[in-house]
Amino acid sequence: MRSEFSLARFSTAAMVSLCVVTAYSRVLPATEPRPAKGKSDLSGPVKRLVNDLGSNRRAIRESARRRLLALGPAILEHLPAPNTVKSVATRVAIRRLIRTLERTTATRSARASQVTISGRPTLETLVASISKQTGNRLTMHRLSSRQRQRPVPIKLIRSTYWQAIDSVMSRAKLDLVHRNGATTLIARGNRKTDRSIALSGPFRVTATTATPKPIPDSDRQLLPVRLSWMAEPRLRPLYLVCRPANFRATGRFDNDRTRSLDPRSPEATLELPLEGSDPDLQLRIDFQTPGDQIPREIQLAGTADVWLAAGSQEFVFQGPVAAKPVVHRRAGIAVVLTSIRHTPANGDRFDATFGITVQYESGGPAFESHRLWMLYNRAHLVPTSSSDKKPVRQVAYDRFETLRLGDGTAELAYHFKNLQGQPRDWRFVYQAPTQIIKVPVPLEFARWKVPTRRSKD
Repeated sequence: MRSEFSLARFSTAAMVSLCVVTAYSRVLPATEPRPAKGKSDLSGPVKRLVNDLGSNRRAIRESARRRLLALGPAILEHLPAPNTVKSVATRVAIRRLIRTLERTTATRSARASQVTISGRPTLETLVASISKQTGNRLTMHRLSSRQRQRPVPIKLIRSTYWQAIDSVMSRAKLDLVHRNGATTLIARGNRKTDRSIALSGPFRVTATTATPKPIPDSDRQLLPVRLSWMAEPRLRPLYLVCRPANFRATGRFDNDRTRSLDPRSPEATLELPLEGSDPDLQLRIDFQTPGDQIPREIQLAGTADVWLAAGSQEFVFQGPVAAKPVVHRRAGIAVVLTSIRHTPANGDRFDATFGITVQYESGGPAFESHRLWMLYNRAHLVPTSSSDKKPVRQVAYDRFETLRLGDGTAELAYHFKNLQGQPRDWRFVYQAPTQIIKVPVPLEFARWKVPTRRSKD
């Protein structure tokens, strides 16, 4: 990803200010259509309870706050922007409510998805059911029609997504690859790899070991352990933090004795970006043997932390921009499509630049570094003719610019190159997380074999 963002401008003050609660007063106000009145309409009850937040009686204020929290995150779109409220007490209460509800949404989204299905469905029916139940994009385009129609006997009762996937792969003799936010089932190859797999909530981590090497000026051997990470496709993992000191490795030697393997750099802090489509991103943790003897097998247990952009909200802008800015609000976030510029390119193609302003009305993500801000941005184009029946073709942006940061807002520009058709043929999609949260991931790997022959390291 390329960016013209100036690190000098991304000061600590700017990062903090991006999370400050401010009103959206510098852009044209939004006029969203009201939901149709009915039994599920929360606008009326929420309005009455918000009025009670400013009551002079503490009991009434507390009752209103508890009842609003009990209604859950669904009320976020009905809460007024804090700085549009005159009462200071009500304004403070609304800000706290938004932060709490956004945190609830983010925490729920980071839980493992569950699957329930049994019988002998075809592989195609089974995969469609798993995708529908979990919201994860799972494809089979690399399998033949005969493979897709093969019956798969299965019984899953509230299994996690990865438990379901591993069960399908075991029964149908398949493997999988993860790329561009999608998991694809493929035919299992003949090559067998010594590895161990740990399932932890929404994560699937594969551990392998490269051929041990002698440590210079020492009688010990170095054992490089590689951890390959996969998250449920619906999630947006940004990066993980791992401390070798938090992992325990045990080796089993030829005499069947087991001995602990010390981390090579126990004081180190290792980080790995997880955003993106590179399936070969691996975290390497080096361990060392207690002597020159190499273990036959190794087992590993420990905990790492994954930072997630959670509770993602999607903002879709249809066709060419109107004369006035187009504003959408969801879950305390306002995104304004301020401009679209088109320039001719090669032949009947064109380039396009989409300008947006992002505003967090309360408690936006805690951007901790320039890197995190870069990973946080996600936008793409989709054809206006796309439907839910087929996988949506997404066009990634060529580069983006951060034009301005200040008191809770960010002005961004996304540049797309060499687009086909006409501007009306495309929709602009921007995804914004409500929170950036840290998720501890406990891992436990069963024993796997250590390679004895020299292999590419």
